[in-house]
Amino acid sequence: MRHGHSLSSREAGVASDSERPLSPRGEQEAREAARHLAAAGFTPGRIVSSPLARARRTAEIAAEVFPGAARETASQLSDGPAQALLTLIEGLACGGGRVLVVGHQPLLGAIAGYFTGSESYDLAPAGFVRVSPAERPGPSSLVEFYSPPPPKDPS
Repeated sequence: MRHGHSLSSREAGVASDSERPLSPRGEQEAREAARHLAAAGFTPGRIVSSPLARARRTAEIAAEVFPGAARETASQLSDGPAQALLTLIEGLACGGGRVLVVGHQPLLGAIAGYFTGSESYDLAPAGFVRVSPAERPGPSSLVEFYSPPPPKDPS
């Protein structure tokens, strides 16, 4: 899952990109995406997120929907390189159980494309690609490619 919509450093009044928080819209998008996963029967045993503030907050919101999930952060989700993230995700998959990974574009979309044997996915904020791991060598199966609905017009 990509983190929800976030404020720019300037809007948030923070000095570093790593400190950028979710916007109120991003908080709602993250909550709706987690609820969507739950309604589809997906319940992770672990939630692994980038250590950047916007991804950590998205993971916290998901943990409210999935209170039994263990939480951890992994710098590979923010720092790359892609091979380090591949190794992390392969290790998580080998550990058994379902895992919700929360990070950033374009890395998450590219990795999802790699695992499904397709092009990179253009993940919107709070969007996700849900895959079912391959039971034998070959690509994983795409279960769902989700984008949150556009924000409601306040007028």
